[in-house]
Amino acid sequence: MKEKTKDRLVVAAFIVAILVLALLARLQFLPLKSGDYKFCLSAWMDAIREQGAWASLGRSFSDYSPAYLYIMCLVSGIGNTLYALKGVSIFFDYAAAVVMFFLAARLTGSCRKGIAAMAATLFCPTLIINSAWWCQCDIIYVTFMLLSLLFLLKDKGWQCCLMLGIAFSFKVQALFFLPLLVILCVKGKTIKLWHLLLVPAVFFVSVIPAWIAGGKLGTLLTVYFLQAGEFPYATLHFPNIYEFLHETNMYWHHLKEVSAFGVYFSFGVLGIFAFWLLSERFRTTPQLLVTMALFSVCLVLFTMPHMHERYGLFVDILLIAYALQRPEKIPLAVGYIMISLLSYMPFINRANVLPGIWLAIGMLALNIFLGRDLARQIKENRIAG
Repeated sequence: MKEKTKDRLVVAAFIVAILVLALLARLQFLPLKSGDYKFCLSAWMDAIREQGAWASLGRSFSDYSPAYLYIMCLVSGIGNTLYALKGVSIFFDYAAAVVMFFLAARLTGSCRKGIAAMAATLFCPTLIINSAWWCQCDIIYVTFMLLSLLFLLKDKGWQCCLMLGIAFSFKVQALFFLPLLVILCVKGKTIKLWHLLLVPAVFFVSVIPAWIAGGKLGTLLTVYFLQAGEFPYATLHFPNIYEFLHETNMYWHHLKEVSAFGVYFSFGVLGIFAFWLLSERFRTTPQLLVTMALFSVCLVLFTMPHMHERYGLFVDILLIAYALQRPEKIPLAVGYIMISLLSYMPFINRANVLPGIWLAIGMLALNIFLGRDLARQIKENRIAG
């Protein structure tokens, strides 16, 4: 009995130490002001304060979805804009870590591995930079994507799609998870058609306050299309196929043609992926669902044009739970996170540590390894007959 009590005290002390150290690590970056903060976020907060929180929602001063602007309005009373916005993102860092605890514990059947996943999430370098240095809010939609996956593992379809709808209300990148849900819907596993309809329904509900405040409904509903037009480059530092074509945001030659090609190419690749999964009969174990989620999102990131370097944050974090299942998966997770980190550097520090083409080659190799593991898991879970 004393040994158990001692073990619990050790675990509790470890958790407290991790929580405190993770916060201290983030506090070092709080004073730093990124370009996005200087030229966008701070100006948006000034507009909210000058016009009034409610009145500002009815006016066009930002290219973000209303959901995040509501949060900005809530914290607009805090004098230090930089700390207020970074504080929101850091709060969700911890929320995502908690979700990762439950995800990893469910995948591995080990509470201690759940704690390890929580700790690794809090110290994931791309997450720390994204929230505490860059002042980005990607972790908000990522947290709800992780919750969506957690409900999927629990075989709760409508809750899964509800969480994805909330994620979509914050960022369009949440839809990277949608292809897998559509495939599962067609296969008749967990997801039903009316579940999928919750995703646009939740997004519509999220814009209603801004609409009531005086915003134009058409503009509110098409905010993501307007965002896409702002950065039309084939890739914005994400190391994907467009690095091989030398169509980056610094060098581009046939931007319109390559971007249009990329959309059709990506849908074609996803179609082949869907056909493969629909042609197979297999048991959808939690481990297999996580691998399917990872590979489907990686396919989108590697083939779809207009990808920013930080759009891989969901993959960075989910790979932690994936790697904890078996030690041999750890190098893949570390490799992906390191490539993501290196792809951040040109924007964060104006440092091209490695040429984008080499990062893209590394990403291609990791995606191949991940795809092979998915094929192996499908074979192991194949249903005869």
